Amino acid sequence: MAEDKRVRKTKRYIKQALTEALGQKSFEQITVTELCVKSDISRITFYSHYSDKFALADEMFDEMLENAAADYRAMQKANNPGNDVVQTFCNLLDCILNLYNSNMSLLTRTTIEKNPYLYHMFYGYIVRNVELVLLHRSHVIRPKYSIKQVSGFICNSLWAFLSEANFDENKNNTLRKDAKKVLADLLMADIVTESVR
Repeated sequence: MAEDKRVRKTKRYIKQALTEALGQKSFEQITVTELCVKSDISRITFYSHYSDKFALADEMFDEMLENAAADYRAMQKANNPGNDVVQTFCNLLDCILNLYNSNMSLLTRTTIEKNPYLYHMFYGYIVRNVELVLLHRSHVIRPKYSIKQVSGFICNSLWAFLSEANFDENKNNTLRKDAKKVLADLLMADIVTESVR
């Protein structure tokens, strides 16, 4: 059943309050009371929607990942009808970068230094999605090590590549293309994966 308009609006205010609060302090320091004051609601209203601030963060990440998954399916349908494995991973990378760009106000505050809980939550979501792609493409490409190790290696390698360039889509349009080239080279080099022949 779809939420009514008032509930969606209240939740949007609470989520905005959390994003704003993260600009001033860490997730661990933010209280439900503070979120209620910032979003101009009562604690009773907050708890009618979320059991705690962790449930709020979970819902925010779930929504982001749902949107990214829909983006991924649309990209696969539009530009990868033959299910090419490298293009599949490039589409996944595009979706992750789109997700980052469209949620930059939250995700730039989701670093291991500033907010380790949120960082690990977001990182876990991303790694699980890479694991799923590897599982679904296991008839074409196989991890040479455990699927968790390979997924972690791919995610950390690309994150380091992008971070060192201070990823900002508006400043450097070639970085996305370069990251996809690195990803394709990594997959085709048989370093952590191998083609099933």
